[in-house]
Amino acid sequence: MSIVLDGTNGITAANVYGRNLIINGSGRINQRAYTSGTATSGANEYTLDRWRVVTSGQSLTFTGTDAGRVMTAPAGGAEQVIEGANIAGGTYVLNWTGTATATVDGNAVAKGGTFTLTANTNATVRFTSGTFSEVQVEAGSVATPFEHRPYGQELALCQRYFALAVVARTVIASTTTTVDTAIAYPVQMRASATVTARSVITLTNVVSANYAQSSASITVFDVGNSSVYMRFNNFTGLTAGNVYLARYDDMFINVSAEL
Repeated sequence: MSIVLDGTNGITAANVYGRNLIINGSGRINQRAYTSGTATSGANEYTLDRWRVVTSGQSLTFTGTDAGRVMTAPAGGAEQVIEGANIAGGTYVLNWTGTATATVDGNAVAKGGTFTLTANTNATVRFTSGTFSEVQVEAGSVATPFEHRPYGQELALCQRYFALAVVARTVIASTTTTVDTAIAYPVQMRASATVTARSVITLTNVVSANYAQSSASITVFDVGNSSVYMRFNNFTGLTAGNVYLARYDDMFINVSAEL
């Protein structure tokens, strides 16, 4: 049985799920806790999830809430790279709300404008010098209304590229100098992730509550796209006979597999 997308059977292009290749098109997801207007320290630095600022020292500004934000691109641009694995190839259409100008792979595209993408090849959508929100790239030649995905689904799509992984708390003895732990990611990521610390590793004495102990260095190995194995080193100065709790100050690490 074939399905015709003409509305006669209740199914139209506007309500076909998964048609938008842009992730976080209205800026709802902000796992990095990026603050609007914060200057970047390097080129192609990520801000709101999946959106990176092209030129070092420039920033993304935004207004709104987790229900939807209006972003403002700097003069050097804010962009998103669409993963080639999601591109079947052929004619696509770009649409958005706002005043910014847009390019796809360096070529100017107007609102509702069409362009051609190559199958299994990354594509870059960039906005410059103005506001943008409800960004949508979809197959075909006619722009449909913006696809509003549930927050949890949008978050999971973002986590394929960047996520916060929870570090387990581990009880150790005073003779311990290293702690090994395996950390699972929330979803399977696009590729083996780059792991960075968010805060200092500390020890808390679980005999005397909230007793701060020494910080530790980190060794990361066996990094995959589903988990990472980490070793916290150089715990020193522990009191004999006591028991300690190894923990992260905010319990998270950054894991990134961005394009």
